Amino acid sequence: MLTLLPDFPHDTVAVVAQDLLCSDDYAQVLEPAIESRLQDHASIRLWYEFDASFKGITVGTLWNEAMLGFFHLSDFSRIVVLADDAVMRGMAQTLAGMMPCPVKIYSTSERESARAWLQKEPVAV
Repeated sequence: MLTLLPDFPHDTVAVVAQDLLCSDDYAQVLEPAIESRLQDHASIRLWYEFDASFKGITVGTLWNEAMLGFFHLSDFSRIVVLADDAVMRGMAQTLAGMMPCPVKIYSTSERESARAWLQKEPVAV
C-alpha cells in the first residue's frame, strides 16, 4: 500500500510504502500525485519512505515502477529514499546511480536531515 504523506511543499510528492505494493498503488496514488504536481512545476521532488511493515512488491508493480521512472526520468530534481532494511537500502543505492538527479538514502531515524536535504535549492551549474 502507498499512502501520500501530508505537510510537504506542493513541489514534493511524499509517499510511504507499507505492507505489499500492488499495481493499483501506483495507478491510484503515485501517478496521479506526480501528474498533479507537474501541472504546476517543471520538476518535482520525491520522498519515498519504506515503513517497517513493508513486505514487498508484486511483479506487475515492478513493471509499473520501471515505466513510471522511464516516463518521468527527467521530471525529478531530487529524490529521498528512507529505509532501514539493508536490502532496500542497497536496491535504492543501485537505482540511484541510474537517475539523472541527486538521490540520497537515509534511515527513518534521519527524517529531519532527509527533509532538509530534499528541500535544498539545486546548485546552478
